[in-house]
Amino acid sequence: MFQRTRKVACPHCHGANFWHGNPRPTDVLRCRYCDADVIRYDEYVEQAARHEAERLIAEFVETDVSRDLAHLKAVLAAPEQRPGQ
Repeated sequence: MFQRTRKVACPHCHGANFWHGNPRPTDVLRCRYCDADVIRYDEYVEQAARHEAERLIAEFVETDVSRDLAHLKAVLAAPEQRPGQ
């Protein structure tokens, strides 16, 4: 899934926990330190997908317009470096 780690911090003790194997959507991750319920696997997948979508959107939204314009001007000023020329 997204080639990301499946590490989850416990909301109670902040210990690092990991999903192992191929959990079912209803499987609950229990903290190996304080034995509290951390998160259900389907909730974990939903959160991971949401964070990945937010990261991708931010990558395209938070662009440096002045840098992009400078690059465009440089490309237009040097027609011999354009692809297909």
